[in-house]
Amino acid sequence: MRRNRSWLLALGITMFTACSVELPSHVISEGKMEKILYDYHLAQGMAEAKGGDVEANRYLYVQKVFEKYHITEAQFDTSMVWYSGHTSHLDKMYDRIEARLERESNAAGLNIPEEDKYARFTAEGDTANIWQGSNMIFMHGNRVQNLYTLVIPADSTFRRGDYFMFRCTNRFIAQDNQREGFILLQVRYDNDSTVASSVMVTGNYDVTMNIAKTRVKKNRDIKSVSCTFYYAFDEGLDEAFRMWAISKPVLLRYHAEPAPEDSVNVELPDTLASDTLLPVRTQGTGERRSPEEFRSNQQVDRKINVVQKRRVVLPAKPQRVKRMR
Repeated sequence: MRRNRSWLLALGITMFTACSVELPSHVISEGKMEKILYDYHLAQGMAEAKGGDVEANRYLYVQKVFEKYHITEAQFDTSMVWYSGHTSHLDKMYDRIEARLERESNAAGLNIPEEDKYARFTAEGDTANIWQGSNMIFMHGNRVQNLYTLVIPADSTFRRGDYFMFRCTNRFIAQDNQREGFILLQVRYDNDSTVASSVMVTGNYDVTMNIAKTRVKKNRDIKSVSCTFYYAFDEGLDEAFRMWAISKPVLLRYHAEPAPEDSVNVELPDTLASDTLLPVRTQGTGERRSPEEFRSNQQVDRKINVVQKRRVVLPAKPQRVKRMR
């Protein structure tokens, strides 16, 4: 028993050592880097809020952060390159940074946006958060890591007429002024038609975008919803460290009110083909359609089998026989 325990303990220590990544000597420690990033993003926010020459203000404010922590810009950039290659460390740091920013906002009397409350919702109900990706997305301004797409297939909780809202928080870290991100929200329907909305992100602020109720295709079934993130940059410029951190993504799905044609009070055409059939329930949507709508959406060939009437032979009439007088 002792030998088995010793062997298991040695194996556990070996696995822990193999999985842990040693921090290089030239990289700023995780605890210190977290504090630097917190002040770094506050400085950028102050520069953007001040107005005027935003790029000049951003540079001056960020340099003050480096002076505060007694580091150089080169040390910061080198450390960020290492952390961006080890996203597990960066992910945890940004989780704590966002939590700290939220606590400070609450202490300052700022209300949490209503959309953030929906981040805890499940995919059920009339209003639901259907986001299925990571809570932190890191995009880079280079030729390899500047595009990311998340596709969410529709399931039985989706209904016709559903509309959507996407919200996230954005943070940029870039050695140059290449800070242009694009977000595309797109709904694809069963006939492969799409409805989309896009927005450009250029700074450290929250973004809210939507596909409104008035734009959705109410007579089509939803096939999927997707979000695409694209970090645009000038490929003619020299390679530089550029990172776009997207945090707290929320994708809300709203059910629309029942459409008038779904009411049981709607009069159907007074024909034998329609009013003798019960409304058909479409699979997976839980929504009722009239027979006319159901037949018009069928993709199969329609054939009518004609049954010939049987020939009925009537008995011959009795012939009159003339009597001879």
